[in-house]
Amino acid sequence: MRILYPPRPETCIPPHQLSNYEGGEWLAQRKFNGTRNPIQITEDGQVNLFNRHGTTHKQFELTPDIADQILSLNLEKGLEYWLDSELLHRKTKNPAYKSRIVLYDVLCVGTYLFGKPDQEARLAILDKICGSPTKLEPNEGIALEITENVWMAQTWESQFVEHYEKFIHMDEIEGLVLRKRKSVIDSLGTSGNDVAKWILRVRKPHKNYNF
Repeated sequence: MRILYPPRPETCIPPHQLSNYEGGEWLAQRKFNGTRNPIQITEDGQVNLFNRHGTTHKQFELTPDIADQILSLNLEKGLEYWLDSELLHRKTKNPAYKSRIVLYDVLCVGTYLFGKPDQEARLAILDKICGSPTKLEPNEGIALEITENVWMAQTWESQFVEHYEKFIHMDEIEGLVLRKRKSVIDSLGTSGNDVAKWILRVRKPHKNYNF
């Protein structure tokens, strides 16, 4: 089976630079403190979860119930899908955030989305797949609720500093991820270490890094 390795941010920027990226070519989403979780939905309706290295998770097993929740999305039968997401599980102690999957990009709809569409258009495709959710998840409201265990990341064009600061106190939130709205996935990743210049991380201070 061919594994799709999603691109990772090439660069981190410090939080005090966030305002420099507002009101133009960048979009922002929350950076969740979880495990990278590319999801494959096969043409015959099988659901497979991977980590960024292309292997299955060691500390999480997909249950039939969560698989059914993923299959309840607006998916066209007979097409292969790859969705990019974060799995909140082993890095959180809060049971309300265990076994939660937060979707934030789409990589394949019948065909791999390389070269086109751009990031903004891919997010519109993801929104349609997710049913355009508007209700926040029922705990702290860190994402949009699709089903009990499957959520969608919010995306913003402005107020990056405010969005960064709002939930930074939570263990489940690391900061923000910035994405160029007109950027495209320009190659099929060959390993979990492939990086993209059109994605930036903005992380809260930690003992292992300065930002």
